[in-house]
Amino acid sequence: MTERIALTINSESRLCPFPESVYIKILQKTSGSWHTEKILPINLQLTNTDELRTRIRALITALPECRILLSTSISGIPYHIFDKMGFAIFEAPSISDNLLNDIVKDVIASKDELAADSLISRSPIEITPGCYYLDYLLLESKNPEITTKKALLPFFDSTPFFSLTIRVSHLPPWLEVGEYAQKYEISKKKNDNAMLVTIKNTVCKE
Repeated sequence: MTERIALTINSESRLCPFPESVYIKILQKTSGSWHTEKILPINLQLTNTDELRTRIRALITALPECRILLSTSISGIPYHIFDKMGFAIFEAPSISDNLLNDIVKDVIASKDELAADSLISRSPIEITPGCYYLDYLLLESKNPEITTKKALLPFFDSTPFFSLTIRVSHLPPWLEVGEYAQKYEISKKKNDNAMLVTIKNTVCKE
């Protein structure tokens, strides 16, 4: 990864709040040290929000493969535009090499975490022919908005299966009543601090 950080700089050549910026300084780390790669003048003394948006987007397109922004303060429209464009945004009162190095480490760690999260299956995976497994506890820990219904109903509606084992904290109540209780043979057993629920299809569709 090329290590670049964009700084908001004022007329006194100091790190400043974004609205006070007169230029953006791009720092790049090469051979273990930080140096100025590019300086982009910018005029933010605007009253028209549409013009402000246009100017910030133009600034972003001029940045040389840089997706990290450091400022003493940034909010409102500028923050939302940089955030929407995929920038990692940091605030600090001043600049130091240690701070710049820590920012890069944080960004790398965040990307690694996102990559790891993307490997977590959001639906049951086939372990052996006809037999599926879903670690719902792991899925829920990273994606709390995904309920057991959201994770399982599309699977039930579209996938012929013989058995499905799910790792949960408890048996979802909606599986114990109605059509699901009649259609599937459900068993459960404790497994450490979790529960393994096995759902067998009594009439497996071919």
